[in-house]
Amino acid sequence: MSAIKNTHLELDKRALANRFGSRAESYEAATPVQQVMGQCLLDRIRSEQPNVNVQEILEVGCGTGRLTRALKALFPSANITAIDISQEMIDHATKQVPGPVYLVIDAEEYLQLVNRQFDLIVSNATVQWFVHLDKAIERMCSVLAPGGFLALGTFAERTFCELADAFNCAYQKNQLAVQNHVVPMKSVDYLRQLLPEAELVERDVLAHFADVRTFLQSIKDAGAVNSQAGRRPIPRTVLRDMPHYYEALYKKPGSREIQATYHTCFLFYRRPPD
Repeated sequence: MSAIKNTHLELDKRALANRFGSRAESYEAATPVQQVMGQCLLDRIRSEQPNVNVQEILEVGCGTGRLTRALKALFPSANITAIDISQEMIDHATKQVPGPVYLVIDAEEYLQLVNRQFDLIVSNATVQWFVHLDKAIERMCSVLAPGGFLALGTFAERTFCELADAFNCAYQKNQLAVQNHVVPMKSVDYLRQLLPEAELVERDVLAHFADVRTFLQSIKDAGAVNSQAGRRPIPRTVLRDMPHYYEALYKKPGSREIQATYHTCFLFYRRPPD
């Protein structure tokens, strides 16, 4: 698969698949925030359950199968199609949660190809990696059955804002042009405009880490490093100074720990019945 480009982002999908695949074994332990997000999706889906006759489910970006397992338990008679871009993630999910139909495919490509409808479409911490999110949301709505429910969880613009601030300070100290080393996320306003009929819920989740090194390792263990093609390496002096600024600005009061913001955002939409 070649790199996909648009005016906002040049994302190497092959690199993305490889990075997530290499972290399939460590992913669940490294992603407690994603687990919290998945639980938020499940809680809302349960509350909608009496209003939706769920026979066909599509999970976009199933990863290791953590959410897939819960969906299978909640809807034991439903047919689940679970897709992911990483072969290693699918292999892990297949072993952990047998039963669903698993497909290794880029979700954006799948949404353009699929010609069936689903009663429930769920995606957790995946759509932030899409290149053409507007087209993907449009396709999700088109393959959502009348009366069906769409539940998406993603990250928004303030995610890792502390890390971005620390990098900016380090670049300025070294009198270098500031470069962005934090994965760019969509704004809440942009997400709201994608599907105005949807309910949008946003929540800041603050995570705490022993130090900056531990925080950065958690990002690496989750496979969520920046996959923008052509990105420049970080200057050594910036790497040296960034942790000092991070700890000076964002150390947890009364503690040696540092904080990191995960700006989570959820879209909930039920298609009107025919």
